[in-house]
Amino acid sequence: MEKHPMIKIKNGKKYFYRFTLNQRIQHIILAVSVVILVLTGMPLKFHDASWAPYLYALFGGIKTAPIIHKTFGAILMALFVYHVFYLIYVIRKFHIAPMKKKNGKLSKMEVAKIVLTQNLVPNLKDAFDIRDLMKYLLFFTKVRPDGDNFTWKEKFDYWAPFWGMIIIGGSGLIIWNKELATQILPGEFLNFSLIAHSDEALLAALFLFIWHWYNVHFSISVFPMGTVFLTGYMSEELMAEEHYQYYVDIMKKAGLEDEILPPQRGQSHEPPEGGNE
Repeated sequence: MEKHPMIKIKNGKKYFYRFTLNQRIQHIILAVSVVILVLTGMPLKFHDASWAPYLYALFGGIKTAPIIHKTFGAILMALFVYHVFYLIYVIRKFHIAPMKKKNGKLSKMEVAKIVLTQNLVPNLKDAFDIRDLMKYLLFFTKVRPDGDNFTWKEKFDYWAPFWGMIIIGGSGLIIWNKELATQILPGEFLNFSLIAHSDEALLAALFLFIWHWYNVHFSISVFPMGTVFLTGYMSEELMAEEHYQYYVDIMKKAGLEDEILPPQRGQSHEPPEGGNE
């Protein structure tokens, strides 16, 4: 993994390192593939809609659009497989190997603990943060929960595609190879796959264009577009707003306690000792 400073100063402003180049490339491939799959798949699901023929025609109609859909479906499946091996590699090299070198042989329980305490694995803090956010939104408290390295929203964003890939990818492979599939599986599986592929794809599209795009591009904090997925760095103001707990930890490790910003938007507790008033 490439080495980058955790805090980069540009034009007098601090930016915090979030994503490696490898991760950003994976995200771009994922985003492009999903958008094209939606654009070539939804006209089939809603074939009787007035807009469907025109959208399908943009991708070459019945002759070319299915080829494009299958091509990007294969790219997405390959990316999913790559990402799983990428996770295994990163966890083994940067988490398991150092612990093994320090403590000797690790037990299965110790390895499981390392895996289950990774930054993107949901934990009790996420449950408490959801509860506290509901209390804040319903005016039961004036204190909004502080975000850690990855918030519960980001973890939801991350794990949702895993479920989607299993359903959409598995059903897509059956539909793509229906002659072979029906020689192995009962014919009903083809019908189940058509329904699962179509409905799960619609759910994924709604999730992407409403939930994910709002949180990372359209919310008032980042509008008109968040840039962290391109640059790998997040502004100090956004770090303080979304990841305050993690932000404070990084600033303290960098010896910048006197420059810590106070909590943002509705986080009414006192700023950390040494922070700006």
